[in-house]
Amino acid sequence: MSISDTSLPSAASTDADAFADLPAQYDPAATEARTYERWEQAGVFTADAARSSRIGGDREPFTVLMPPPNVTAVLHVGHGLNDTVQDVLVRWARMKGRETLWMPGTDHAGIATQNIIERQLADEGTTRQAIGREAFVERTAAFVERTGGVILQQLRAIGASADWSRTAYTLSPELSRAVREAFVRLYDRGLIYRGHRVIHWCPRCLTSLSDEEAEPQETNGTLYHISYPVAGDPSRSITIATTRPETMLGDVAVAVNPEDERYRALVGHDVILPILDRPIPVIADEYADPAFGTGVVKITPAHDANDFEVGRRHGLAMPVVIDQYGKMDEGADAAGRVPPALRGVDRFEARKEIVRQLEAAGRLVKKEPHTHNVRHCYRCDTVVEPRLSDQWFVRMQPLAEPALDGVRSGRIRILPERHIAVYEHWLTNIRDWNISRQLWWGHRVPVWYCQNDASHVTVTVDDLASCPQCGNAVRQDEDVLDTWFSSWLWPMSTLGWPNESATDLRAFYPSDVLVTAPEILFFWVARMIMAGYAFMGDAPFHSVYLHGTARDTQGRKMSKSLGNGIDPFDVINLYGADALRYTLIAGMGLGADVFLDPADLEKTFAPGRNFATKLWNIGRFLLSNVGRDTVRPLAQVQESELTRADSWILERLDVAIRECDRAIGPLAPIRGTWLDDERGAGLRLNDYAETTRRFVWDELAAWYVEAIKTRLLTPGDDQQVARAVLVHVFDQALRLLHPIVPFITEALWQRLPGHVDGTFLATASWPTAKPPREMSVPASQFDLLRDVVAALRTIRSEYNIAPSKTISAFVIATEERRRMLDDEFSLINRLSRTGLAFVEEAPTAPGASVILPGGTELIVPLEGLIDIGKECARLRTELANLEKQLGALEGRLRNPGFIERAPSQVVDAERAKLEEWTARREQLARRVEGLCGG
Repeated sequence: MSISDTSLPSAASTDADAFADLPAQYDPAATEARTYERWEQAGVFTADAARSSRIGGDREPFTVLMPPPNVTAVLHVGHGLNDTVQDVLVRWARMKGRETLWMPGTDHAGIATQNIIERQLADEGTTRQAIGREAFVERTAAFVERTGGVILQQLRAIGASADWSRTAYTLSPELSRAVREAFVRLYDRGLIYRGHRVIHWCPRCLTSLSDEEAEPQETNGTLYHISYPVAGDPSRSITIATTRPETMLGDVAVAVNPEDERYRALVGHDVILPILDRPIPVIADEYADPAFGTGVVKITPAHDANDFEVGRRHGLAMPVVIDQYGKMDEGADAAGRVPPALRGVDRFEARKEIVRQLEAAGRLVKKEPHTHNVRHCYRCDTVVEPRLSDQWFVRMQPLAEPALDGVRSGRIRILPERHIAVYEHWLTNIRDWNISRQLWWGHRVPVWYCQNDASHVTVTVDDLASCPQCGNAVRQDEDVLDTWFSSWLWPMSTLGWPNESATDLRAFYPSDVLVTAPEILFFWVARMIMAGYAFMGDAPFHSVYLHGTARDTQGRKMSKSLGNGIDPFDVINLYGADALRYTLIAGMGLGADVFLDPADLEKTFAPGRNFATKLWNIGRFLLSNVGRDTVRPLAQVQESELTRADSWILERLDVAIRECDRAIGPLAPIRGTWLDDERGAGLRLNDYAETTRRFVWDELAAWYVEAIKTRLLTPGDDQQVARAVLVHVFDQALRLLHPIVPFITEALWQRLPGHVDGTFLATASWPTAKPPREMSVPASQFDLLRDVVAALRTIRSEYNIAPSKTISAFVIATEERRRMLDDEFSLINRLSRTGLAFVEEAPTAPGASVILPGGTELIVPLEGLIDIGKECARLRTELANLEKQLGALEGRLRNPGFIERAPSQVVDAERAKLEEWTARREQLARRVEGLCGG
């Protein structure tokens, strides 16, 4: 019976330099850029819609959407992590034979980009208002044209295999039309409206923000207890607690709960508003919580979202007392509300002055420390001001329902699954989305107002020159749309929507896996799902993979402000992109954070660098022993020609292939919906990395290559078999590794015997494993040989016997195992420098004994190799000391006081130590028993 291998390259033609001698060390700088250029020139990353089975092609599509970085961004380690994960999946799918599209692009980043230009103008002594909107937009567009998209070039350096021919931009004409189309469709459905509501306002960016963009930060503040006297009876008062006394200038009422007996008699009466000395009513509303504070709340409808709702219910006035710059000022409906001395004063300075005046008037009952959440602008970190304003909103509840059902039904899975609860909480408690921004850079709201008749409002995709109802001049709405309003269309706008007959849209929508960070689960992911159902009638992807965060060794998120970041280019320049990629993938469990040490790049990225070195050395060994010789295809090798080592490595290869597939896959749900037992499958990329490392390092390099060295040097048929197996296994190993370390694997694969000119590992087929079966007899025999050699090496190590010193070992085994070990004697001797003697029972002389799986026993006489008396004394002393330490540790863990008071991580560490020390005690006791007789 033959071992078939349909995927091994033919030996028909080769590159002229295919077998050129490899340098002693791998040089990433001399390899990576040239390799990437060849991939691009060959169109390796370009997807062909015509080949998609959705429009009549012969390949199942696989689509990944690159989260568009800000157009002005530069590559940081967070991008490196995110895009490496995506590239691993994309390269794997491409090798699996899918028509693979990785859609790249950038986001115009409204606030972020506008802030850059405004800072430039400030340095020049001017402002955007001074130069005007048109000039500002032109300048910003020119800046983006000149510097934007740098990050997409940088992503090439880490090996990102995106289809750059399709690079999208959220402010391009094509995607801008999609944005307008979405706005108009939602408006026509009654899901977009103009509302007068309290919104989050950034006094620095001078724009409104959505709930998600106003990020709460825990803050140590002060709670001020203020006395409001009852009108007509100065001897009576009620106390109200607030963290923002400056807003009391906008108070129009105080509220009590209608069920609160303490204040029921005051409902309908007035209290006097301190500072302004004007009466305001006491109203009954369930918003007031009798159990919180004094049970009385001040109502400031223009500067608090909850107060706004109370104000609407009771028809209260809504005076604005803080302006757009965060300064105290009177709005049109707030005449007399802000004392002259406070007008134009910053809100926080005004707070201090109002507190001083309250103290002077005897109205400040007390101050106390108070920890609470204060919202900050997600872009500039300014404290956000709740402020009454006219804005455009999207009604979210109708859009959220299908998005919720998509996850609950299994159409979409979110990994890790712990994030599902967060997703469901957000969508079941969703509030309308404020989508208008008071900026100049972005998609302008597609609404036109008639200059002659205010009731003539037109919402349209196309620009208007005149009012369609009366022919008079029109003006477009001044606001732009929230950046996320274009980003939520990314899965379809990049493929040609709203042209629903677009080839790419039909070929690649819906996509497959979205890889992103959990911080934007609602900002972006949930909204894309809502948009997918709203405009395409289906989810935009079937899997959401939320990876962890890059952190330093103190657990802090890497950031420029903390100065603890790692520049990916520093790593690439020192160790190569593959070292960066391997370290990131190997270090990240499903959704787990990746910990890196910015102070020690050498140590941090040593795993990736060392693995690349090991791989390079295997390649050099292979080529130095195979060279330009024609290698016999494995398909022509009969099973009877295989040695035990050959059978073992081929079976281990099958195991590795299956484990890699299980760790990464599946590519998609089998029936279009994730079943309960499928939802958590795959995307364990660290397990995938470990499988490839174990196979290449621990099995191929450490055992198989060592086992066949003499065979490769001995001419004959067996040499040809060893060469065939080695080349095949290394070829398959490079394929398994390619998605993680694409550059070095491509460089080595191009030099393998039989490589066909013009072919690339990046598009080679993924290995296919034989169906699982029990380990064959030859392979299991080689496993025993490995156990024997490993045990002998362990004994050498434990007893400090020099590797160069030949030792002897007695073997007690079954007849079958004796014959096998005797047959492999020369290999065992070469790998362990040990002579074997088969005996029926153990000798009485002092020695080290090991019982292997299956019952085979090894005994190594130690007399003459070590000073037995001295060694026994050392072992007994070590055992006695360990017994004392174990006793103390066991006592500590039996102490309820320690268990209850100590932090859980300390208790867990002590329990782990107990397990480790107990195993060490048993090991030492066995050694004393074997060597010293007890």
